[in-house]
Amino acid sequence: MDSFKAISQFLGIQDVHFKDIRIYRKSRHIVFIGEYRAPEYFCRHCGEILRKIHDWQDRQIQLPALGVYEKVSMTLYVPRAECKGCNRDTQAFVPWIHPKFESVTCGFAEVAGRLMEETTCAAVSRITHTNARKLWGIDQYRMQTMLERLRLPDDVDLSFLSADEVHYKTLRFGKNRAIAQARWEALYITNLVSYKDGKVLYNAPGRTSEALDQCFNVLSLGQRMSVEMCAVDMHDAFIISARKNLPNAKICVDRFHLALAVNKSFDEVRKTELKRARENKDFFEENMLSASNKFILVERKKDLAKREIKWLEKLRFYNTRIHNGMLLVESFHMMLDLKTVQKFRKAMVNWLMLVRESKLKPFRKLAGLLRKYRKNIEGYIESRLTTAVSEGLNNKIKILKRVACGYSNLRSFQNKILQRCGYLNHHFINTEDFYYRMPNPN
Repeated sequence: MDSFKAISQFLGIQDVHFKDIRIYRKSRHIVFIGEYRAPEYFCRHCGEILRKIHDWQDRQIQLPALGVYEKVSMTLYVPRAECKGCNRDTQAFVPWIHPKFESVTCGFAEVAGRLMEETTCAAVSRITHTNARKLWGIDQYRMQTMLERLRLPDDVDLSFLSADEVHYKTLRFGKNRAIAQARWEALYITNLVSYKDGKVLYNAPGRTSEALDQCFNVLSLGQRMSVEMCAVDMHDAFIISARKNLPNAKICVDRFHLALAVNKSFDEVRKTELKRARENKDFFEENMLSASNKFILVERKKDLAKREIKWLEKLRFYNTRIHNGMLLVESFHMMLDLKTVQKFRKAMVNWLMLVRESKLKPFRKLAGLLRKYRKNIEGYIESRLTTAVSEGLNNKIKILKRVACGYSNLRSFQNKILQRCGYLNHHFINTEDFYYRMPNPN
């Protein structure tokens, strides 16, 4: 193999007759000059064979980096002829030039696309010496093309699933709104996650049952039948969709959201007692019930320092309502720590009796919530399944959104989530042919 054939292989180009090579060492730039010489030439528009070549037209094309030379370009002379099929004067079709971004090769687009799977378009533009806006367009085109090839791996574990939403953006409306109309609206994206693999299977806009239905539609009927557990937060739309699409699965309520609900109930009691302490000018209770200490009040005893335990014991001695509220929080966590459903049911009956005797309104509302989701909480007791993986992926998605300074294109944000946190990347989709010929997405 001669050197020019080897260079063609390295750069992902074919049927090029090299005429000259210019090397600029200081700027680490290589310029190739060559002609496109194929056995047959075809029209770019209709695909008909071009018969009579009457001219050669030069095109400036960017190629992938070659060794230490970061910027590689080519002046390519392409034949031009009159096409009888579409009756126009046109250049010959070059298959390894990108079909949409004609100033780069397919090989360059694939190399840059794989880099953009890991970092931002701005960072890749500095590495490849290319305009960031053009790279963003290449990334969007590539993701849309790969979306048509997206298939879940055969070995993906679907026994445990979780569903959660992530914030997309908030729409703020102008002043010309009716009094009863909302001034803003939060938009979300629903993600369906494989718990054991820690990957987003699919996503859909919104946080409704229809959005989660779209995610479940990616799974076949057999895959949905094989799901054993599905963890969601206390959102009725998700529970309805999970029950409809997963006939053999137990729907579990996430413990984090249960802890959030009990802490919110206690916080309402704290605010009421803080207001009363201020009216009575009780500076000790006012200090202990301040917002800066609210997390100490609901913290589990094993995680507190000795000094904090002494303060809490003194507070509980003086304030019966806070004492009752802390007892309810402690017994609530002990109830969720139980390993069997039978023990949980007995503990829940006792806890509901304590709530009724305590006469604390926020906890009475919480008791009604627990009765509503009792079967789903029992699913958590049995499986210990939570949405922890979904929440972790949500943090990764939020970082992704901050790095991009927010997304204005919903489809772009959905694809980027699937690319960074799911299976929409070259690790799971074979894109080897993209180096030589980029397909057009439908």
